[in-house]
Amino acid sequence: MDRIQPRLMTKFAQHADYPPSASRLAEAALLTVWASLARYHDDLVLVGGLAVRMLSAESRDGLPRPVTADVDQGITLGATGGQYGTITSDLSGQGFRFFEGRFSREFEHFMVYLDFLTEHPTAAKGTVVVDDVPVSVFLGIDDALARFRRVTLEGLDFFGTTRQFKIPVAEIGPLLVLKLNAFASRQQPKDAYDILYATLNYPDGPEAAVGLFREEEAHRNRGFGPARKALADFFLKPDHSGPARAASFVLGPSQDSEDYRTRHRQIAQDMVTIGHSLLGG
Repeated sequence: MDRIQPRLMTKFAQHADYPPSASRLAEAALLTVWASLARYHDDLVLVGGLAVRMLSAESRDGLPRPVTADVDQGITLGATGGQYGTITSDLSGQGFRFFEGRFSREFEHFMVYLDFLTEHPTAAKGTVVVDDVPVSVFLGIDDALARFRRVTLEGLDFFGTTRQFKIPVAEIGPLLVLKLNAFASRQQPKDAYDILYATLNYPDGPEAAVGLFREEEAHRNRGFGPARKALADFFLKPDHSGPARAASFVLGPSQDSEDYRTRHRQIAQDMVTIGHSLLGG
């Protein structure tokens, strides 16, 4: 019998392109690796799309829940396992392999990815080695490590074991900084939608999300300046890249129907409103 080739899980242009099991598999991956990385727990924080999903409440406006196909974790630059092993050895024991700069493991015919990000005091980008892993440098990771909330995640790991952990998830201020800078660098529709959904559906309300984002300036978050520039460049008009991509991520390719155009305008305008609110005066 021919072996089914695993579907490579990465970012897709539309919400509907994500397999129905994608987010469940990302959560299962996190539950699997979190147990094995106990020595690093004080040096880790969840960022990226799974952080948006775990931090956000259900939408009251009918927007679909955020989806993700990978697990992104911020890690302290000086993290080390000491004499008891390394990140690579710990994750290898859980079936993950390191290839082309990412950890991955096949599960249910899908390839699930795990990435690490760190911050460097003198560099804004590039790659550094943390413990024994080449890690991407990204502004704002240190602030995510400093300001987070613990969110309970429960489910089955890759071994079929029911797990429950309180995962440190980047607070909305640092998370929006990271997401805005990610959008500026790669223009992914999913990043724009994550910004919209995370702000609108923050558990304490959109106003609180906006306030916490603005407080990142007082915290001297090194990513805050570039994030504000991203807002000014990409999020202040309906035809700007951010609003247009956020709407298209939800609705899919353009359709010649009044219903599609109305819904597209509504989502894009919501994104513009959020953009102006985040940017402030």
